[in-house]
Amino acid sequence: MTAVIAFSLVFISCDKDPKEENGVKKLPSKILWVLDDEEAQWTFKYDERNLLTEIISTLIIYDDEWGEQQTEIKIEYDANNRPSKITYFGDINGDPFQTNTFQYMSNNQMIMNMDGWTYDITLNNNGQITKLEDLFEDIELIYIDRNLIQAKFMDKHDSENYYQDDYNYSDVLNVFRYAANPDWLLFLIGELPFFSSPSKNMLAKQVQTSSFYDGFREYALSQYQTDSDGYALSCKVVKTDSRNSNIYTEESIMTFEYVSAK
Repeated sequence: MTAVIAFSLVFISCDKDPKEENGVKKLPSKILWVLDDEEAQWTFKYDERNLLTEIISTLIIYDDEWGEQQTEIKIEYDANNRPSKITYFGDINGDPFQTNTFQYMSNNQMIMNMDGWTYDITLNNNGQITKLEDLFEDIELIYIDRNLIQAKFMDKHDSENYYQDDYNYSDVLNVFRYAANPDWLLFLIGELPFFSSPSKNMLAKQVQTSSFYDGFREYALSQYQTDSDGYALSCKVVKTDSRNSNIYTEESIMTFEYVSAK
């Protein structure tokens, strides 16, 4: 499960004071991430209820023989507008390679089945994941003021095998705040770096510690540029990777495009 939610950072749907955004409600239609010789792009489609129904994820590595890689993700809902199925396709109109289905046990408990692999999920009263468990790993999530501040990943069979993410947030509000999906949807999809955890603000800093490495990995989203309505237009991402006394730093740029919410 670690790979499924790696790098996940900011997503929520909530009501906001119209004074903060001039009464304008928007939904992200495209997010572009550029890093040296790599480029990633995500496009989003919604239905008339502002429910996210499709994501197309495109990764371009300019000096790699594989070139462009694309994933299409389709989301289906039940009669109560709850996600019922997420299907991953290796290319548009291609064959599916992964299917996640959801069974709701109560308001605070659900089960996700990922091609026969089962995860037990616990939610808080805000609909945010507080615990995710399978046969091998426990993941615990801690929140303050609806922002995810800490995620702990623990190996059930080896107590010395763990890693932990700690998060701090900017004043910029979450770009998905008017999507009608539950807070945990993009968090579990896991295709979306830097902006998909269940939190109300955009990330300022992530520090990850791990039993595998001597040091930490740090992701910082800073220098946001916003439009006149308060929505993020761009952000410089600074990553510092420190392992075994070696320090690596890289910078990338994210840009955001929107459509009007219905």
